[in-house]
Amino acid sequence: MDVQGRDVELLRRRLKGLRERYVKAVIMFGSRARGESAKRSDVDLLVLHDGCEVEDPIMRRSVLYNLIRGAIGGEYEDVTVIDMELERFLDPKEITALLLNLYWDGIVVYDETGAVESFLRHVRERIVNSGLKRARDGRAYYWTLPKPMKDVRIL
Repeated sequence: MDVQGRDVELLRRRLKGLRERYVKAVIMFGSRARGESAKRSDVDLLVLHDGCEVEDPIMRRSVLYNLIRGAIGGEYEDVTVIDMELERFLDPKEITALLLNLYWDGIVVYDETGAVESFLRHVRERIVNSGLKRARDGRAYYWTLPKPMKDVRIL
């Protein structure tokens, strides 16, 4: 099993026991999801939530980080956690480059809803059909439009 596969299996096993009802899904993204991780690469995780009562974004991220870190243990030296409301992920008002990358690279490691995996497959198909292209420049990625200044709809 490759490193990416080991990461996915470990995270799925450890996150299976999450008990916070407002955590709806966790998606691994970044270099580990792309299979490009180095020995010291961090683990990037997006936590999708619904009904989290912590409104302050900094406090909420701290609560979610501690929750996720507690669930996965000390397996990884560095863990980065970002969060988003589930509804905003599924029906965004605007799609940023970060959100495009999450849609494109993301690997679902926890999904209480049972719908995130199929949603990502659908969005990836729409990205391909839209003509959007992702290019790499060194270690960075960027997206190019099929035609300059043309609106692209993927959702």
